[in-house]
Amino acid sequence: MSRKYRLTVALLIICLCVTMVPGRVYAQEADDVSLASGADEVKEGSGSAEEEIISEDEDDPGQGRLTGDVPKEFFDENGRMQAMATGIRHNSRFAGYDIIEGIDVSKWNKDIDWTSVKNAGIDFAFVRTSYRGYEKGGLAADSYAPANMRNAAAAGVKVGAYIFSQAITVKEAQEEADYLIKSVEGYTINMPLVFDFEYYSGGRLEKAKLTKRERTDICLAFCERIKAAGYTPLVYANKTMLNKDLYASEISSKYPIWLAHYTTSTDYAGDYSFWQYTSSGKVSGITGNVDMNFWYTKPGDSSSFGVPGASAAIKAPSATTLSAKATSYDTVKLTWKKVSGASGYRIYRYDSAARSYKKLKTISGGSTVSYTDTGRSMGTTYKYRVKAYKKSGGSTAFSKASNTASARTESTMTGKTNGTSVTVRKGPSVSQGKLQTLGINVGVTITGTSGDWYQVSLPAAGQPKTGYISKSYVTIIRKPALSLAAAAGKIKLAWNEISGASGYEICRYDAAKKKYVRIKTIKKGSTVSYTNSGLKKNTTYKYKIRSYKTVRGRKIYSYYCSAKSAKTK
Repeated sequence: MSRKYRLTVALLIICLCVTMVPGRVYAQEADDVSLASGADEVKEGSGSAEEEIISEDEDDPGQGRLTGDVPKEFFDENGRMQAMATGIRHNSRFAGYDIIEGIDVSKWNKDIDWTSVKNAGIDFAFVRTSYRGYEKGGLAADSYAPANMRNAAAAGVKVGAYIFSQAITVKEAQEEADYLIKSVEGYTINMPLVFDFEYYSGGRLEKAKLTKRERTDICLAFCERIKAAGYTPLVYANKTMLNKDLYASEISSKYPIWLAHYTTSTDYAGDYSFWQYTSSGKVSGITGNVDMNFWYTKPGDSSSFGVPGASAAIKAPSATTLSAKATSYDTVKLTWKKVSGASGYRIYRYDSAARSYKKLKTISGGSTVSYTDTGRSMGTTYKYRVKAYKKSGGSTAFSKASNTASARTESTMTGKTNGTSVTVRKGPSVSQGKLQTLGINVGVTITGTSGDWYQVSLPAAGQPKTGYISKSYVTIIRKPALSLAAAAGKIKLAWNEISGASGYEICRYDAAKKKYVRIKTIKKGSTVSYTNSGLKKNTTYKYKIRSYKTVRGRKIYSYYCSAKSAKTK
């Protein structure tokens, strides 16, 4: 080979080597990155091509708002600080709705303990699976998405997914829809697939200066593609974009809206089904801040969304009828009519601060028709509603809400001391001074509570005086209500069962002794009748009964019920 040809070959080899050295790799197109079922989670230092793509945070629009750099358009007009979980007031349009708490997450939230998240009361999550680069415009996957979708579902959290869009054409919106659909294949998805449509400062979507019509068509194109695949589409946008940059009512007439507005009480007038009210929430299992959301579902609506291959919607059960009764100073008992075909019931209690009903308890069992709400405040009115629900094929359908039932707890309550030397203090603490000492079975009138202490009213020098007794030294035991039924030579006594009672003590009036004498001790709290036989005919007898509870080996008695009399035949 001549020198000329040897030089030519050498130059070709050098050029070929240079082209084989990888430069900085940016987000790949949809066919290059997948989160399909079984895809391995990318780990630090793995050296995979996907890791190089994901590490390109400089083109990830999530590095802005998702890392805490929140644009002003997410806040209310007064520029208030981000709302936290306290003091939230829901729009009155959602009165009687199910209000469900959830979060949305991405790789910026790092590793998540989803069991702790579920235990903290979070019922749903939107997981970012993908995004379009705000500068280069390539599609890329979120490396934390596989673990988040897998572990959230395993913990019992409902899962949806979203793509952080930077689409500037209808075609790009369709590509993003296809990419998002591909990213959730093989995972449990029972919430919508979301089009996260928001600006990145200086990004391609902001620079495109699209018209209101163009932006709206982009959102609709995404939704149509998602719907065609059998999923429920959802459009996410902040209040400013919905009001000024989109024909929001046109979108909401066909598809649900997820509103982002960081305030304690949004005044957005348009339709929305989800509300992201803060990006600075705190949830057990997540380090740092997390986006917090509410999901509003109409009474009677199924809690499931469209998923390919899902069974047809099930018919919601009928509504039930609810009643409520205060059974003590801090307890309300609810009872309702059994609904045919119901799998269970969900109980709601009105929250006056939020101006809405909030979920209190879910009853798993269609035959259970009562629930006792404990730990209430004295002298307070509480309002409740109940929905029946039916489960079938992985879907759940709720009935309409029952009637509203209300009950007012007692303003005072009578208790008995259960110790031989019970100290009454001037305040709710052992460090407070002593007022007096009471013996066992002394009645006290409870007028309030303070932590582990009862506030009580006691007579002192002929005047009522307020003191405090540790709750552990006061037993609240209610007196029974007695009824009598007479027969020849006998009288049957019956009474209502007293919750927590160990038994009952029955007394009959003795005319010769001019006092009531104990004739029977019932040693079982569930026994609610006794027949006093061997009596004289055509004779009137009077009875009293009281319940008792055994505490530390001693009987603590209720007050006696009102005397009842009956004449034998």
